[in-house]
Amino acid sequence: MAVSFSIREATAADNEALLELERSSPLDLGEIELSMDRSPNYFASLSLQDDARVMVAEEGGRLVGVCAAAWHQAPLLGKPRALLYIQKGRTRPEFQQRRISSVLIWALMESWRVRGKPFDSAYWLISADNRVSLTAVQRGGIPLWPKELHLIDLHTEAGPQSEVPAVRLGPERAQEVVALLNRTHAGKELFAPYTEERLQARLTRTPEYGWQNWWGIEGRAGRLVAVAGLLDLGRWWRMTRRVKASGEETTSSAAAVFDFGYAEGGERQMVDLLCHLLGVAASWRRDHLSIHLDPEDGLYSFLPAAARVGADFRFFAAGIAVPSAHEMRPFYLDPAYL
Repeated sequence: MAVSFSIREATAADNEALLELERSSPLDLGEIELSMDRSPNYFASLSLQDDARVMVAEEGGRLVGVCAAAWHQAPLLGKPRALLYIQKGRTRPEFQQRRISSVLIWALMESWRVRGKPFDSAYWLISADNRVSLTAVQRGGIPLWPKELHLIDLHTEAGPQSEVPAVRLGPERAQEVVALLNRTHAGKELFAPYTEERLQARLTRTPEYGWQNWWGIEGRAGRLVAVAGLLDLGRWWRMTRRVKASGEETTSSAAAVFDFGYAEGGERQMVDLLCHLLGVAASWRRDHLSIHLDPEDGLYSFLPAAARVGADFRFFAAGIAVPSAHEMRPFYLDPAYL
């Protein structure tokens, strides 16, 4: 296919151009346009991923498209797999009929292959409202899986209703934390069990997410019954929603529950901890607290009545036969890969 644009891997020198490109290329979500602002550092949101790369399309010295991907290992349909998560694709509106996204994705896949780091499948998480991207991926022969995955929002204006006995956590409690994380998500699709070493590695990738971001609730004999790590996403990006019909715009920023776990029967304590984190998010001047859940997750029915689905994602995976709904276990969504 003849192209007039060039493809290359992005560098830190592209930061300002990438920020401008994303602001200028809103997502079309039907009645809504959604724009992201990742200033001051476009690459910061990728820092928690094991191995992420960004490819850009350039024409006449101007960036016209971008796509990122992250290589990681996780189980899917009962098998450990090397996976490539495709993310953050944007193309300037005037260039959207030139297959730039397809070429960028191909270049990303090749970048791992030529480095001798193969993968079993690439996968996508796409909002159910993003008809353009849903259609493009399916047109490329990637089938839709029978699975919904939700981003749940708790708005900080509601605030915690009562004092929650949450405690700060440190590395001396890593063994307890790992046990609760693994118990809560054991057997879920895309959940790779933690070890203390793997958790510590996650907490040293960026200064914005370390032990200072962890809280828990203790039960009998001081044992932890619920734990969570909270990330201030508002440092890394803001969202602007524009209603097409009226032009009305609202900008918001979030904090995210980045890791969580609880003891058997500890759903209510986990919700109490979420209420505490809601207060922390409010102190950071964030508009809402987000947590990613499969609707089949046991915690789902315990969420406060004020919780709402902020985004409904669809799952696609290339090169793996689409299973029936009953063949899949609940999914675990690591916010680092969303």
